[in-house]
Amino acid sequence: MVSVIVPVYKSEKTLERCVNSLLAQTYTDIEILLVVDGTPDSSGRLSEQLAASDSRIRVLNQKNMGVSASRNHGLAEARGEYIRFVDSDDYVQPDSVAILVDAMERTGAELVIAGFHHQYFGRNILKLPPLKQHAKEIGSCEAAHQAACQAYDIRAEEAYVYELYQAGFLNMPWNKLYKRSLIEQPFRRELNLGEDLLFNLAYMQQAERFAVVQAPVCEYIQDDRGTTLSTKRRENKLALTMKLYQEVGGAFRRLYPSHTESPVLKDKLVSEFLDDLEGLAFEKTMTAKEKKRVIRMYEKQLDGLLSQSGERIHLYLLDYKIIYFFMKRKQTNMVYLLVNLRGILVRLLHKR
Repeated sequence: MVSVIVPVYKSEKTLERCVNSLLAQTYTDIEILLVVDGTPDSSGRLSEQLAASDSRIRVLNQKNMGVSASRNHGLAEARGEYIRFVDSDDYVQPDSVAILVDAMERTGAELVIAGFHHQYFGRNILKLPPLKQHAKEIGSCEAAHQAACQAYDIRAEEAYVYELYQAGFLNMPWNKLYKRSLIEQPFRRELNLGEDLLFNLAYMQQAERFAVVQAPVCEYIQDDRGTTLSTKRRENKLALTMKLYQEVGGAFRRLYPSHTESPVLKDKLVSEFLDDLEGLAFEKTMTAKEKKRVIRMYEKQLDGLLSQSGERIHLYLLDYKIIYFFMKRKQTNMVYLLVNLRGILVRLLHKR
């Protein structure tokens, strides 16, 4: 059985779509745990109504403690051999669970990593994890659902694991399948940034092999840039980002103790800086002066990072490369202009 854990908070507009997509799975041996996190809207009541319609749905109630506490609550109550996480504003295709279970059972892997559709400002972007070329795979499920799939030894594929991390496939839990018996460390409740990545890295320390399947298993919805961040909150986020950088480095060293830190970690950190700066274009409550102050904060932090490691930072997105070129030269006004130009382009694409 697969236990699907769904944190529920302020999701009255999307929860039914999410749950119906899970009930429509071709793989039927599932339980759906709706963890209602003290939500102030009607999604808690809706959860009860949905549970009354299908015996596979259970509702777990708790006071508001956040998404990590909700997932931990679900883990404590889960009865399935396998664990799947789905967010209540996302949904999945009918063969989603079947693809993950098939990949795990055909290859003998303890972790399956898959792709997803990124619904970003109305655009559907297919994101599939790369398969390692010329690798000595230890299992294959190529015929499963017409999706290419390979399994690898975690300890033997350090460079490939870093590649998956840099490509953004290790950061989240909802494109994966886990074995409940191997989950020893829960989600970190004291963190609100990077807790999913640290959970995945801790889990990988308990596993021996992982499978990568080139099929989308989730519709990840991102219609906006999230809640507005004040300048003070951005200062806090910057501090959290640097703390997370240290913790992720430590987690990778525990996973691969015989190797030094990969440059991928710094590349990823700079990418996160740039991603956050690009979000400034969507901040409606901040003045130009406040936004430029934020840019200078990141420029200062980047300057310190580069002084320790040199300037060999590798970025793959063209907009990141352009903004980074001016950011490391502390040309704040140009960075501000480029961020706003990109924001205009995103809005234009959204309207099309």
